[in-house]
Amino acid sequence: MATTPPITPARKTGSSDPRDDAFIREVDEAYREDELKKFATTWGRWILLAVVLGLAALGGYYWWKAEQQKRVEALSEQFTGALTKMETGGSTEALAELGKIGQSDNASYRALAAMAKSGLALQGGELDKASADLKRVVDDTSAPQPLRDVAEIKLLRLQFDTLKPEEILKRTERFVAGDSPWFPVAGEMAALAHLKAGAPDKAGPLFYRIAADERTPQSTRARAEQMAAALGQDVTKISAEREKAAKAKAAAGTEPAEAAK
Repeated sequence: MATTPPITPARKTGSSDPRDDAFIREVDEAYREDELKKFATTWGRWILLAVVLGLAALGGYYWWKAEQQKRVEALSEQFTGALTKMETGGSTEALAELGKIGQSDNASYRALAAMAKSGLALQGGELDKASADLKRVVDDTSAPQPLRDVAEIKLLRLQFDTLKPEEILKRTERFVAGDSPWFPVAGEMAALAHLKAGAPDKAGPLFYRIAADERTPQSTRARAEQMAAALGQDVTKISAEREKAAKAKAAAGTEPAEAAK
């Protein structure tokens, strides 16, 4: 660490000669300049190298980010084109495009392409192929979880008639137990599985939950309410519960606004 030069005898004896003070300042400045040159000689090139490498890394990151954005935009256009071909009857061309997208390193578009291929296979009556495409999405751990959930629900609906009740209940469990947006669909399959297994006492409350859930589509809600009533559930309380849930949701939405005032 740099130190200042020793104080001259004139400084120690308290000399007030201006020439002595000027000499001391010159010596001090020359000493500091010499120390700065030594530091620059020893560390200057390394500091310069670090700055250059840092700028190169920053530039590389922004280049990579721009390239990623270009790839996503290209995939988006390619996927939109494939959907357009599907809608206009060009299924062969659409399958070719979807196959290319399915080979990309973008997990989201890869999953979307597989689900679109599944839809085409289903239209052609190829149930096994449609199921295989959906299974690939379900098993792809790099794909976004919401897309995997969609594929799981679709796959379960395709396979429902061939599965044992135990298997259906196992695969719908996480959608039924939590607050999943897929509860109405998964819950209905689980309730039907309970009926197939000879457990109407478990199916009734589940149908009741589906009918009382405000996220349930109207057609499914009406069907669930009828099933719940047929299985001995008091469906007269459902309207009151829906109203209570709506008020609770509205109150929860106003709390942050009130706190901000």
